[in-house]
Amino acid sequence: MLTRLYLIRHGESAGNAGLPTANHKTIPLTQKGRLQADMLAKKWQVEPDYIFVSPFWRAKETAQPTLERFPDAIRQVTSDLQEFTYLSPATCVNTTKEERRPRVDAYWERCEPYYIDGEGAESFAQLVERAQRFLQGMVKFSGISNHMVFAFSHMLFMICFRSLVEKPDLTLEERMRQFRKYPAIKNAAYLSFDIWW
Repeated sequence: MLTRLYLIRHGESAGNAGLPTANHKTIPLTQKGRLQADMLAKKWQVEPDYIFVSPFWRAKETAQPTLERFPDAIRQVTSDLQEFTYLSPATCVNTTKEERRPRVDAYWERCEPYYIDGEGAESFAQLVERAQRFLQGMVKFSGISNHMVFAFSHMLFMICFRSLVEKPDLTLEERMRQFRKYPAIKNAAYLSFDIWW
């Protein structure tokens, strides 16, 4: 049996556009991002059986036009798909991505999978655990019957999921060291995976 998974990045958000953001969970889409979400919903050639969505606003806003187009799809919001929050949110309030860049670079150069930056942040190991849990859910689906699944998520989660599928045997340290070598995923772009039982 087969699960065909489309893992979809949200449309352009205020943070992607370089604007300061106050709360990492409630960053909205820009006007461009909303147009991307509408265009994405119109371009699907297949009807999904399931639609999973990250609880973060930018992913939910992106998913909404697709949810409206396919009202019969089973839908679920799951925190497994949320973005990797590796800098403590309280230290990032009203900052831009450019202002955070030195801290971002320092985090990845540190390469400590179990390090947690502060309250509200998670470790790289926890991100991998979430991605593994979502992957195992897709494997279980494929053991039941053929399914088509859409999952609206975020770039870092998508890269982690991709690395697990393509290189399942890496250690956490190896996975973290190679993580930033993966190409960026554009807003409203998707990765597709065939998961077999």
